[in-house]
Amino acid sequence: MSSESETPYDVVMYPGRAYPEAHPDRLSTMAALYGMQPALAARCRVFELGCGFGGHLIPMAYQYPESQFVGIDLSSRSIAHGKGIVAELGLKNLELRHANVMDLSSADGEFDYILAHGVYAWVPDPVRDKMMSVFKDNLAPQGVVYVSYNCHPGSHLRNMVRDMMNFHVRNTKEPELRVKQARAILNFFADAVATDTVHGSAVRGERNRVRAMADEVLFHDDLDLGSRAFLLHEVVGAAQKKGLQYLCDSTLHRREIIYYPDKVKMIFENFTDEEFMERDQYHDFVDGHGFRRTLLCHEDVKLDRKVDAATMVRFHFASQLAPVSKTFELTMPGAADFKPATGNTLTTDHLLSKAAILYLADQWPGAVAFPQILQEASKIVSAAGAPPSEYDAIALAGTLHRAVTCGHMDLHLTPPPLATTISERPKASAVARWQAAHDSPLTNLRLRTIALDDEVGRLFLMLVDGTRTIDQLTVDLADRVQKSEKAPKDRPITRADVEHQLRQLLRLGMIES
Repeated sequence: MSSESETPYDVVMYPGRAYPEAHPDRLSTMAALYGMQPALAARCRVFELGCGFGGHLIPMAYQYPESQFVGIDLSSRSIAHGKGIVAELGLKNLELRHANVMDLSSADGEFDYILAHGVYAWVPDPVRDKMMSVFKDNLAPQGVVYVSYNCHPGSHLRNMVRDMMNFHVRNTKEPELRVKQARAILNFFADAVATDTVHGSAVRGERNRVRAMADEVLFHDDLDLGSRAFLLHEVVGAAQKKGLQYLCDSTLHRREIIYYPDKVKMIFENFTDEEFMERDQYHDFVDGHGFRRTLLCHEDVKLDRKVDAATMVRFHFASQLAPVSKTFELTMPGAADFKPATGNTLTTDHLLSKAAILYLADQWPGAVAFPQILQEASKIVSAAGAPPSEYDAIALAGTLHRAVTCGHMDLHLTPPPLATTISERPKASAVARWQAAHDSPLTNLRLRTIALDDEVGRLFLMLVDGTRTIDQLTVDLADRVQKSEKAPKDRPITRADVEHQLRQLLRLGMIES
């Protein structure tokens, strides 16, 4: 590999975006959960290998101006594109370099977080080995590595259709035609296979996966002949050879087994702390996972694997859980079901926990510390004539622990910097406003990708720059709508429309604090 040679990513640029699982806030939270003392997201150093044009780094650099971010990539086209965006946004804390991983050394500096999303499985063995060396040599003592990759057993099915598509396009060089023919042959096979066989079901399932992929992603991910998948223990083994250890997966609820049969739960619960990675490997075998987001740290870091209700009191919580029943009342006796926008239902009959869930939903998208949740929920139940006891506080911690480990709530070491109320002159993220102006996917202040198909909403987002009152936004939005060729003009823009749009942006995590 040469940093001077053209890469496939120079020919077809990868559509980079932000990944909440690789956010320093998430990584610091997972590290603290297992007993580490990580750097806080608001003041840390982040290094990304294979950063593309900086789609992941740019929103974080804007969000945390006191932190430092560095990204390298072998594609000169991607780096040049990213530098243009960085300059337009005026980011002084982000450096994008056209560089080769093979040329890195400890002289390149020490970082609290080193990220490699979707790189490890797509490079040759010598580069993989060098990546592990970089992880070790450039990681701060309490630092965390994030490395994601295709994994088995789930990737066996993916590889099956990759073989089909790559055989069909083996003599086709032009990227657009390779993608078109790959989609066509997979459609043919999915329609041709028997409907009542395991093979047929697998091929059709993979066809659905490929249908949801952008052409650029398909070209680089599935049509790359050099990519391979790994078992978790293989990646961890390679890390151990360099003096690193397995911390965990970046998604806590991936380990949850509450919905499994009792026999499975009993077996998983019998794994010891020393068998932490082995348990996750067996979990992959049970669930058929096909993609891993593995966190690593130095081998001499002492980890505390005990995560229980008592652990929760040190963290912040964010939740959109809402009552399932339209007739829900807090003081109704018995259990109540709460459900997020997607996912499983959380059930509780504990009054203080019900009040806490309602309070957190009202605070969304903000994250609230446990003591404040306890205080505000206690006020609610006391006003309802049922003041809590000290045992209720313990039960609340248990409910929050269950909600977090099941994926119903987000856990934060520190709250993300975003607004939960609308100010006199509201300001949306400058990154999101830039993305709206360039018809790009939007990234909110929780580092999630937001779909905004409404043209009026897009025009409005660009206006929310902190200089306008609601009345000024109303006038300027009406003017923009009239001048737009895409926006509907069947009714006038009112103050109520603007207030509604602002509430939407607030709930989407777009408004700065």
